[in-house]
Amino acid sequence: MFDNQRLENSMKRLKQGDLEAFDDIYEQTHRMVYYVIYHVLGDTRLSEDVMQDTYMRIIDKISQYEPNTTPKAWIAQIAKNLALNEIKKVQKMSTIDSETLDVIPDSTPKKETPLIDLAKKNLPEDEFLILMLCIGEGYTRREASKIVGLSTSGVTWKLQEAMKKMKKLVKEEF
Repeated sequence: MFDNQRLENSMKRLKQGDLEAFDDIYEQTHRMVYYVIYHVLGDTRLSEDVMQDTYMRIIDKISQYEPNTTPKAWIAQIAKNLALNEIKKVQKMSTIDSETLDVIPDSTPKKETPLIDLAKKNLPEDEFLILMLCIGEGYTRREASKIVGLSTSGVTWKLQEAMKKMKKLVKEEF
């Protein structure tokens, strides 16, 4: 289970130059970071690349981390911003490619994640993230509320809505 105090301590240690603390930060947040990025990009390979960039950015920007900040929210915001930047870059490259070259489809095999793909395709961003955090990762609603910036009751409501939608979608799709 997620330990807020442990993550906060690891962030402080990393900020003080203890690079061993990075391993603990990664271990506690990598799944959350992946879901945030995957929701924006919808591509496994790109999500993994941006995830790596996210952790590099965390190391680079740790001096800007303030101890009163929720570490999960700070990390999630970095991940989301980098994912959005990646979309802009891909769209720009796609425009250039379509104007000057024949577009070659991506032949990289995609990991099969039918339920995650179904959720990403059909749920609003906030509901998808809450579903992935609470159901996929086992975060409590209180922990998820700090990450997404909602009240615990708001997270509970959105999680229930997401679950209702997913049950309906699964019946229709499968």
